[in-house]
Amino acid sequence: MKMKSMARLDGYIKLHEVFLSRMNYYDVFMETMSKISTDVKLASVKSCLALGPSDGKYEIGFLKHCAANVSKFLAVEPDHEAAELLRTALKSSMPCAESHVIETDIQKWKGLSDPVDLILLFQVLYYVTAEERQELFKKIYDQWLAPGGFVVVVNASHTESREKTHVIFERLGDRSPPWEDIEADFHKAGFTKHYAHEMRFKQDFTNPDEALLRFYQLEAHDRVTLDDVRKTLAEVYPEGRSDNEFSTIAIFTKSN
Repeated sequence: MKMKSMARLDGYIKLHEVFLSRMNYYDVFMETMSKISTDVKLASVKSCLALGPSDGKYEIGFLKHCAANVSKFLAVEPDHEAAELLRTALKSSMPCAESHVIETDIQKWKGLSDPVDLILLFQVLYYVTAEERQELFKKIYDQWLAPGGFVVVVNASHTESREKTHVIFERLGDRSPPWEDIEADFHKAGFTKHYAHEMRFKQDFTNPDEALLRFYQLEAHDRVTLDDVRKTLAEVYPEGRSDNEFSTIAIFTKSN
C-alpha cells in the first residue's frame, strides 16, 4: 500500500500544540469520553493499534474511558519528539500494559503479524488520498483487525466545520475528506457502524502569531508563504473565531 508521507518536520509537535491552544477541542473531547463511556463499553478489547497518535493523549483518554482492559498497545508514529512523549505518557497512564511505539511512516511500516482487537485512527485521514484510504480500510479489515474487532475514527464531520478549519487546508493545497466518504468507505470494506457521536467545539484565530501560521505552512508542505496563510485565515475567519466546529467519533466493527 503506497501512502502519502505522514512524516513531520522537527518542531512540528510544538506548532501543533499552538494550533490546538486556539480551540477547546481537548476539553470537549474528554467531556465526550465521559458521556459516551456509558454506551461504549469495549471490555473485550485487549490489544490496540494506534496510527499517527502524536503524543497519544486523545487515544489514551479514549482507552481509559471506553476500553480500560487493553493490555497491549502498539503505535506507529513518524515524529520522534511525539513518539518520546507518547512513551512517557504510556508509562505513567498505562503502566500495566505492554506498549511499543514504532517510529516510522505508515507507508514504510511492515504491518502486523498478529491482528489486534482495536485500531484507532484519530484525526489522521487528512494525510491520505481517497484511494489510499480505501486501501488502508481493506488492509485493516483483511489483515490487521481480529474478527469482532473495532476501528475508532475521529474526523472533521460537519459541513460548517469543513467550510472553516479544513477548507483552509484545501485552499492551501490539501484536501479534507468529507465524513460521508469516510463512512461509505468503511461500509465498502465490510465494516458495520457500531456507534457515532458528533462533538462541537470552538476556535479562535484572532491575531494569528507566526507559530500558528507556520503550522499551516508545514501542513501545506511549504507550498505557501506565511502571508498566504494569514490571508486565507482572514478570509475563512473574518471575525477571527467560530463556535461551530465539528468532529465525529465513530466506531466501526468487523463481523465475527
